[in-house]
Amino acid sequence: MKSFLSTAVLLAAIQGTNAFNAKIMRFGEMAEMGLLPDGTPMKSDSEMKFKISSLAAAGPPAPNEDIVPEYVELPLDNFARNGDYAYEGTFNNRFWVAQSAYKPGGPVFLYDAGEANAEPNAVFRLANETSFFKQIVDKYHGIGIVWEHRYYGNSTPEPIDQNTPYEVFKWLTTEQSLADVDRFAKQFKRKDIDYDLTPSGTPWVFVGGSYPGMRAAFMREFYPNTIFASYASSAPTQAQNDMSVYFEPVWKGMNAYGFGNCTQDIQAAVRYMDKVMEKPSAAAKLKEQFLGLGAATNSNPTFGDALSTVFWLWQSYGMEGGAYGLRQFCDWIETDPETNKTAPASGWAPTKGANFTVNRWAAYPRFTAMANDYLETECSGSMTVQGKCNLDLRFSDPASVAWTWQYCTQWGFLQSANLGPHQLISKYNSLTHQHDICHRQFPTAKLPLFPSWPRDAQTNAHFGGWNIRPSNTYWSGGEFDPWRTLSPLSEEPHAPKPRRFQEPPKCGQGQGRGEIFGYVMKGAQHCYDFRTTFEGGSVSRKYFTDALDSWLPCFKGKKGHGHQ
Repeated sequence: MKSFLSTAVLLAAIQGTNAFNAKIMRFGEMAEMGLLPDGTPMKSDSEMKFKISSLAAAGPPAPNEDIVPEYVELPLDNFARNGDYAYEGTFNNRFWVAQSAYKPGGPVFLYDAGEANAEPNAVFRLANETSFFKQIVDKYHGIGIVWEHRYYGNSTPEPIDQNTPYEVFKWLTTEQSLADVDRFAKQFKRKDIDYDLTPSGTPWVFVGGSYPGMRAAFMREFYPNTIFASYASSAPTQAQNDMSVYFEPVWKGMNAYGFGNCTQDIQAAVRYMDKVMEKPSAAAKLKEQFLGLGAATNSNPTFGDALSTVFWLWQSYGMEGGAYGLRQFCDWIETDPETNKTAPASGWAPTKGANFTVNRWAAYPRFTAMANDYLETECSGSMTVQGKCNLDLRFSDPASVAWTWQYCTQWGFLQSANLGPHQLISKYNSLTHQHDICHRQFPTAKLPLFPSWPRDAQTNAHFGGWNIRPSNTYWSGGEFDPWRTLSPLSEEPHAPKPRRFQEPPKCGQGQGRGEIFGYVMKGAQHCYDFRTTFEGGSVSRKYFTDALDSWLPCFKGKKGHGHQ
């Protein structure tokens, strides 16, 4: 098998997913590669100071290195009480390895791909010169591993789809997935390297962003003898069912980037439509105005989901994102089609009325296509063509199915409307509606396997929430990242708000709840430090590598040959 995928093949693989949850994960990977969602290079953005270089300009993997998928057999139940770890069955977990930069004594770096099929981006991370992960692995003459999370991609005990028996998901927990890495690390070796590559003889460094960023911190907290150091980027370690706070950084960021008029008009339009939808006949007409014939029978909450799609690229691209990006949408909303004038800071609503913005939104040429792509439906967008416009469909993509199980059982993260002065989405997108999406996806799942509400309190009691402070761990976040709201770096009113510092702590030195070794990048969203195309990312990454420079010398492993 050839190890290097061409750019075209790689992009085709990434673009193949078609469910919202899976797509939003892929959007982040596309942005990390310097690409827009459609696969074209991102253009220069003066506000975000991107330095764009084409993916195609980067070289292939190092000569003579064939990076191919590999597998390790692991138990479904890592915590078998009777010690028979194969009793509940086993599965094969996929991973990829790059070792061309390795020199004896170099660390093992593990990049956790998290809640997604790892294959589309694995070779890029390990072999492309624009990959931050490859750059770090090469800097320390290490071995690079891309790790696929259980129940994603090919690392599944059974095929994952809408018909997977619920009992199969019994072993899909964060606890089990962390134990997988521990078990794998303790048996890791390479046939052509005569050196102890397990955590006994080599320092292991865990790198992850978003959910994998959480896992980076948890691995260092719960398996400190396995993971020597961790890089936790954009890591929302606080489980929380009500995540209406997700939209607060969106409001703040849009205003900071000069789109305050757009936030004012979106809010005015949403509140106007919420009022209209109180009357069923008026609600039916409104839905058809936006999505065409066939849309009238959709519920107010699911129509609210469709309206919220304009924000779904925010965490990956901010105001950018190409055709579906917020800049395109706001430029449309804030331009008077008759005079070609731009709205003032207060928006159009105060002078033209909220209905003006509603009509502009409904006429936005890309809106129906956006709703169809993200919600997997077939609305016509026309008042003369009948569409199959069902906004209440279950996710079909395997990664979406698996991740929905995870957040609906353990983590919450239910992104309901941020009612109040910064409201951006419909009031009908309520916490109850988000809860209902969990049960829509798994309609007959019951206790004890599937709780009525995600067990956020139980999860925080086990993992520590945003008070977790493992040693040898660096935290990074983006100023306007919606997920920072549940990270230890959060500055929301209800968060602990510890003092951040950037001078590396001593090796093995933890922090109290009142301080944290971390950094927040200005003008950044989700996992922007993982982009070599984002100028501010290099600052954050250097804080981590400076820390590694001081931590690695204190590793007390066997540091020898023949310990495999």
